[in-house]
Amino acid sequence: MALTLREFLKQVEKLPPDTLLCVAEVDEAFAAHIEEIEIVEDAKAQNRKAEGTEAIELGNGNQRVVVIRW
Repeated sequence: MALTLREFLKQVEKLPPDTLLCVAEVDEAFAAHIEEIEIVEDAKAQNRKAEGTEAIELGNGNQRVVVIRW
């Protein structure tokens, strides 16, 4: 399920600022270091409740999203 930035920040607000941030695929047992964080200005959400890799289209839209690439 997609999160808003507000929801994400609420979940991590009490963590120390030096906490590492990483992402992992749902089926993977290992995490990976972040290679890049990108703010995409023209994204388009397909469905906020969508599960899978295509919940957000990075282009052809008018929403801003934060993309964490690993």
